[in-house]
Amino acid sequence: GEAMQKVIRSNKDLGAAIRLARKASNLRQVDVAQKASVRQALVSDIENGATTAKLDTVIRILAALDLDLSVIPRRKAGFDPKEY
Repeated sequence: GEAMQKVIRSNKDLGAAIRLARKASNLRQVDVAQKASVRQALVSDIENGATTAKLDTVIRILAALDLDLSVIPRRKAGFDPKEY
């Protein structure tokens, strides 16, 4: 399908992107958790923008969804107060 590209600037952005990818793959939180070897509650926390997950956990969850994490230069957009 369409490749999903999302700029992540907060824990909430990350959680939303993970939830979107999971739903697009017709997976339940428990399915992703099993593939990533984490508890379902942790997948739920991350999708809700929880801050405590370790980076390696996030990367495992992304891998379970066939997603990679990439770091790109920030586009110098005009300041948008709605984003903060």
